[in-house]
Amino acid sequence: MKKSRVLAVIMAVLMMVTLLPSMVFATAAPSGTLDGKLKVKGTLAIGSTLSADYSKVKPEGITDDNVSFSWSLKDGDLLTEVGTDKTYKIDEKDLGLPIVLKITGKEETGVSGELTVTTQEVSETEEEAKALAEKKKEEAKAAGTSEEPDSAQPEETIEPAEETESADVQENTGTQGSTDEQESTDTQEPAENPVVEVNGNGEQSGSQNTDETDASGDSQTETPDSADTAADASEKNEEPTYSASAYTEDGSGILDFGSVEEGYTEIPEAQMVTITNSGTGDLNFKEIAPENFMAADIDDAPLKSGESVTVWVKPREGLKAGEYKDLITYQTEEGADVFFEADFTVKEPENKKVEDNENNEQTDPGETSDPATEKIYKLTANPTELPFDDLTAGYEKVETTSTVTIKNEGTEAVTLVQPESEFFDIAPVSEVESSGNIQLAQGGEQTFTVQPKLGLSAKDDPYVEELVFASDESTEASATVTASVMVKTETPKTVTATVKPEGPLSFGTLEQGYETAPDAQPVTVKNTGTEAIRIQLSVPEDYVVGEPSAEVLNPGDEAATFTVQPKTGLQAGDHSGLISVTDQNTGNALGEVRLEFTVSEPEPDPDPEPGLSVTDSLEFGTKEEGYKELPDEQTVTVTNTGNTKIVLKQPSSNAYTIGTLSATELEAGDNATFSIQPVSGLSQGEYLEDIVIANDANVEAYVNVHFSVTKKKADNGEKANNLTGIKKPSDIKDLPNGTQKTQKALKLPGTVKITTTKGEQKASVKWDVKGSSYDPSSAERQIFNVKGTVILPDGVKNPNKISTVIAVSITVNGYQGTEAAASDNKITGIDSNGKYDTNTKITFTAVGAGMDNTNPRKGDTRYQPKSWKITETRTWDGEPYTATFRVSKPGKYTLKVTFGQQKYDGSSWKDTGTQSESTVTFTVSQAAVLTATPSPAVTQTNQKSAVQTGDSTPIMTFVIILIVAVVCIGGILVYRKKKK
Repeated sequence: MKKSRVLAVIMAVLMMVTLLPSMVFATAAPSGTLDGKLKVKGTLAIGSTLSADYSKVKPEGITDDNVSFSWSLKDGDLLTEVGTDKTYKIDEKDLGLPIVLKITGKEETGVSGELTVTTQEVSETEEEAKALAEKKKEEAKAAGTSEEPDSAQPEETIEPAEETESADVQENTGTQGSTDEQESTDTQEPAENPVVEVNGNGEQSGSQNTDETDASGDSQTETPDSADTAADASEKNEEPTYSASAYTEDGSGILDFGSVEEGYTEIPEAQMVTITNSGTGDLNFKEIAPENFMAADIDDAPLKSGESVTVWVKPREGLKAGEYKDLITYQTEEGADVFFEADFTVKEPENKKVEDNENNEQTDPGETSDPATEKIYKLTANPTELPFDDLTAGYEKVETTSTVTIKNEGTEAVTLVQPESEFFDIAPVSEVESSGNIQLAQGGEQTFTVQPKLGLSAKDDPYVEELVFASDESTEASATVTASVMVKTETPKTVTATVKPEGPLSFGTLEQGYETAPDAQPVTVKNTGTEAIRIQLSVPEDYVVGEPSAEVLNPGDEAATFTVQPKTGLQAGDHSGLISVTDQNTGNALGEVRLEFTVSEPEPDPDPEPGLSVTDSLEFGTKEEGYKELPDEQTVTVTNTGNTKIVLKQPSSNAYTIGTLSATELEAGDNATFSIQPVSGLSQGEYLEDIVIANDANVEAYVNVHFSVTKKKADNGEKANNLTGIKKPSDIKDLPNGTQKTQKALKLPGTVKITTTKGEQKASVKWDVKGSSYDPSSAERQIFNVKGTVILPDGVKNPNKISTVIAVSITVNGYQGTEAAASDNKITGIDSNGKYDTNTKITFTAVGAGMDNTNPRKGDTRYQPKSWKITETRTWDGEPYTATFRVSKPGKYTLKVTFGQQKYDGSSWKDTGTQSESTVTFTVSQAAVLTATPSPAVTQTNQKSAVQTGDSTPIMTFVIILIVAVVCIGGILVYRKKKK
């Protein structure tokens, strides 16, 4: 007996062990909206790796597989995304900036919503990070904060989730609240003013049933989430809450506009409702347009916390006969909706009732009809049309469910027959009698849900079906509702992009030993598919490829840009390359860019080629013997036109005074000058001489000069009209670069003055413009002579054979360059009148004046974009001059771009030190809060597979133990029975 008891105890223990899997390991897979407190694990120092901490995140059991990640740097109000992996390694560029982690639930895993956390500033070393964390901890204690920050989360802010569940409000007040909601109210007194209030988390609070009101008039109801610990409540107080409440004038919560007859022309007087912001954050109300009532919009300004606003409501004109009980809902961008009921009855005219009675009497004149005993069967539907949103073939669930209310407007109770439908599922909102019949008393209503069936195939035209709600009592009592839905063909998923330029990027040819690489050129990638792409680039060995302006491109995003530039120091040869652009997610090839660049062999040093150019000739005119006034001295210019240095020797002459050379050693391109003037006391004769400029290169260089001295004649009566001299025209200077090579353009005079024995006269000149050395296409400064021949007028003789050849020196200025105007600097891609919110990624481009000058000449200027600033200054290293940013806080901001002036020196652009600034002011609004539709809970009526527990522990061992225990117990019982 004793042994059997011991054995029985052992068997009982084994049976209890087999029950452990169901009691310990049946943990449900996480599902629901993200809530609670998100943290960051890791040390906030350069080189450390950070990850998400879900220890205080709800629902429990969240892992990296349930969410997506966004790591950003917070620079004032500016958020710059730096990573989307589950971990983030801190870089040097992050120093001094807080890091923001945002996780978003993956709806396909059953998790929705968002959580955000902001860390302390990044430190250079782990010791500094720990010291900063201790400092933050002490500041928190000094401020009386109960929460202590962790090492990676000294300063955390949890932004409200962008997706919240919408409150489902129905007119049937008998089915408003569930048992769970009533238990969470902590037995509050009913409110005198019944108000339905929805807070910013999409939770419904307050009461809609007038039987549950309370004299306080306060409809606030504590939701289950508000019963958390004091520490969690402290955390939630750090973020704004969004809720609102409405109060009617009579405190009933219903606006009753009475009744009027159909065809009324006088609208009932408007009634007032007071709406109060009962949360801590500002509320921005959307426009409102009820179907049967008119209501004032709340659009003057955001409604501050604790503030109230009064709005008017009144029925619309021309409503048909019927009873109108509408739920007036004011929606906000933050998701805090508030609503109340408005009632209005439109009766049929009395004369119409009289006509109906007369018609009934005329139907059977032999009988006296009693209207009180006449049976009328009539059903109406509201609404009569149910159009559904378009669906895509292969859909697994329908997000939208519509409702239709069938009302018995006859005098008798009816048994409502629910229609059968081929394309739509129809079900009553509330349960009916067990037999399935739906009894509608006089004036009663029944609401049905209507939803397209699963599995409808795609076709060109919509599914349209008339749903007839009939009654068993009368064939005339029926109401028809037309339902329609369009099922479209599923759009195929594509991963494609365009990469431009399509042709090769050519960087030209440079000589080996070049120190400055060719300018970087941009490449753009545009997402042309239906899926997001993550850009991955292959980098050729001989090129430098910049980071793309955006790593991830969603369909419809602006094109991403990166730059390509050959490296310096490449050896002679062909350096063609290829950049392949692929999608990192799928490995699909998106495009490629061919690169062309050649490095040539260095040119050998050229052979010495000395050369000199000298002013062509000088004419000093004619003087009589005994002249006392010397002709004006003239200047001779000597230019080194070769490629090597030349040393000049001082020229000399007996008939002319030669000035000292301004320089004797001339490098290639340099010049020197000296003066020439006839000496005094020369006797009669022609002094035509070549003044030679000797040099060490033995280059022939001379200038031809002429001076004439005539014999002094005695006065023998009437003088002959003989030529005595020609006045040389003045030199022509400062002509603009590019002046045409014509007599008119060069401003050469058509006549000159000559002197004769009878005085001064004018004589025409024939200029040899074509024979001059002037080159109109040269950008350099040019000084040259144009020779001309004086044509003597009739009667003027030249017995002394004075030279009639003259020359004029002309100076054409060098090219001064094109001056770019600072006023032409622009900022594109951002508009002061544009609409931006805190979710918008803004991309702009700085366009400097003159940056499109692809063929510069010496002296040209341009303005190169250098830096940009909103809260902190960011710089550009080169093209493209674009940037992308996002502002997390609404407000008014100014973008400032600084441009630096550059000047082309003939080979490259050089900074001049002059700067210019351009600005654009823009406004950022708060992004709208999105509303998520909750997934239907799995019940025993729709569950098709086993519950996912999230535990992979094998239970076969426990099953075997259970079987062995049962067999042993059975053996003991048989043994005891036989023994007895």
